[in-house]
Amino acid sequence: MHLTKCEKSQLHKEFDSVIENNQGRIRHIVSRYCTPEEFEDMYQEILLQLWRSFDSFKNHSSRETWLYKVALNTACTFVSKNIKNRALDDTLSNLNIQDEQQGQESCQADILTNFMKTLGDIDANVLMMYLDGITSEGMAEVIGIKASAVRARLKRIKQSYQQQYIGE
Repeated sequence: MHLTKCEKSQLHKEFDSVIENNQGRIRHIVSRYCTPEEFEDMYQEILLQLWRSFDSFKNHSSRETWLYKVALNTACTFVSKNIKNRALDDTLSNLNIQDEQQGQESCQADILTNFMKTLGDIDANVLMMYLDGITSEGMAEVIGIKASAVRARLKRIKQSYQQQYIGE
């Protein structure tokens, strides 16, 4: 498909707007799947893949669902390609930092961030999409599981949060 200069300009503006409105989501996904040293590389790779697939977005789902799907798939591919380069020391140092931060929780955002660090990648992404108002059907489409399984995960996540932070 050949686009005119005006159509290309409009497409660029729409893309910039989508990225600007979803930058926090993208950065959260990146931070869940890579080390601080890999952050910029993975972030750029996700932006590239979002741009490559942007004009083929068919509105079968919401922009947020599409964005999650592309970003998570790109992050998983990035990790698969770079898994040999990850060292056990990085994992251990991240765990030590997490333990230190748990004693320094000062606001709700810190509490939520620390709770999300205790979750596996899928559960953390489910929680993030839930907080962003994505439906269980939309989450199921992104993750590739049934909507009922998403709802069950959400119930377990909520119960875990209550046990850890509310004490019920």
